[in-house]
Amino acid sequence: MSPRISVVIPAYNADKFIVRALASIESQTLKPDEVIVVDDGSTDHTALRVGEFTRHSKLALMLERQPNRGSAAARNNGTRKASGELITFLDADDLIYPTFLERTVSGLARFPDWAACFSDRDVVDIDGKFISHDLDHPVFRKMVKKNMGGGFIELEDDDLFSNMIAGSVIPMTITCRKSCIDAVGGFDEALLFNEDRLFFLQLIKKKGRLGYFDESLGIWQRHAENKTSTANAINTIKCSNLILQKLIAGKDGLDLSPDEISGVRTAQRRLASQWMYAASRTRSRSTIALGRRLLAERRITVGCFLKAIGRYMISSPKN
Repeated sequence: MSPRISVVIPAYNADKFIVRALASIESQTLKPDEVIVVDDGSTDHTALRVGEFTRHSKLALMLERQPNRGSAAARNNGTRKASGELITFLDADDLIYPTFLERTVSGLARFPDWAACFSDRDVVDIDGKFISHDLDHPVFRKMVKKNMGGGFIELEDDDLFSNMIAGSVIPMTITCRKSCIDAVGGFDEALLFNEDRLFFLQLIKKKGRLGYFDESLGIWQRHAENKTSTANAINTIKCSNLILQKLIAGKDGLDLSPDEISGVRTAQRRLASQWMYAASRTRSRSTIALGRRLLAERRITVGCFLKAIGRYMISSPKN
């Protein structure tokens, strides 16, 4: 029997995007058994748009509402409600092309040791103009891969964790085995940014193999409301710092090797320099206190501290 497929969409103030995301699911050559939209405390008309779409759609669509707790909590909520053995995660402002489910589900059927399967995506600007392919990222290009035939590629897990420490380059538009999501405890709800990064690192260490279909089967649209936008740089860095701390704290449970632990500590030092420069560039009031703390932790050099403070002092703080 074919596995049941659930699509989980976390949505916060997504009334401008949610209908087109749902329409892209409706156009799939392989239809999901259910679609769960988790409205994460939206203050706009997201729920209204979902209700309007439901009345005219043949999709088995469920709207779950929760107070604003972040996309990690929304994904966990949707996963708990899902009846599917396979869970496809789709952000409310992204789209999938008609064969996305067909391809990713067939990948998991062909390769039962894969925890998840994804695809490349077209990255476009706010007007829909093509920018690049998602998997053209230089970190992803460096990863060791194995051609499995039929357009499917496996990421070799010996190097995967180390390559992913600096930052997640795997799209969150992905189909996962629910059993594997449960095995890592889902998404860490303390993280309001980059929660997918910790999730994938834990998935790699506990469940191993990931694969993808080597073709663009979705769209990621860049816009000012993306959590990865420049405006959210400091918050993203703070969450990245927390992720690295959690990896060190959980190193025994994840069975991290000495080289992997060393890689995490190297990433902590690199992130500290980025944090200092970002704080000074945005004229954050915390710049001096942050610099003192990072100096005491020996995560930045005196030169980095002085350069960042110099940038900070030439202008008045904004926040």
